[in-house]
Amino acid sequence: MRGDFVSLQGCTDEDFQLISDWSASTVSTYSSGSPQFLPAELLKQATQQGGMRYLMIVTHEGERVGAVNWGPLAYEGSYTIGSAIGTPGLWAQGYGVEANVLLLNYLFHAKNAHRVELTLGMHNRHMVQIITHGGFTLEGILRDYFFLDGRYFDAVVCSLLREEFYELARSSELGLAADVITTEEKEEARRLFLDHLDRVSAGYLRDVFERG
Repeated sequence: MRGDFVSLQGCTDEDFQLISDWSASTVSTYSSGSPQFLPAELLKQATQQGGMRYLMIVTHEGERVGAVNWGPLAYEGSYTIGSAIGTPGLWAQGYGVEANVLLLNYLFHAKNAHRVELTLGMHNRHMVQIITHGGFTLEGILRDYFFLDGRYFDAVVCSLLREEFYELARSSELGLAADVITTEEKEEARRLFLDHLDRVSAGYLRDVFERG
């Protein structure tokens, strides 16, 4: 998955250690309200067991600047997502915005997601800016959800549904990734198969296939 500035790539063992390091830093304070001190092995194990999964945010120059994550909710096709840019000096470069768009493309356009949910704290200006420009629907406020710097902060829960994602893509507010296989190639495959059914006189199969 590649955008104008960054791509999303699978995690190596070294990447899990890097995410672990970020979890114990100011980065985690913004995303989670406090440092989490998550061991690299625990992060890797969660991914292998089908829980929270991670992809690295990598610039086109090869610098690993952050990570996105997603995990399943109660029902098939529903996910919670998160993201973090590991170096504060890079927070205003647009990397996080594009990484989130790439992740949404992956979940809706490749994984058949129906609903994607995000919980963010009202202390995190950078994520609030992303959400207010991303087409998410505000669902509710979690009062006093995060504790930071001696006081409580509310969190908000936002979501994006499948039809809303494609509507945003059509209106160009949210870039839709190009199909992996072009429409022309898909149509050619269909035509070849229909021709084959005609040659083998499988008319009843052709009727079923065309109705599908």
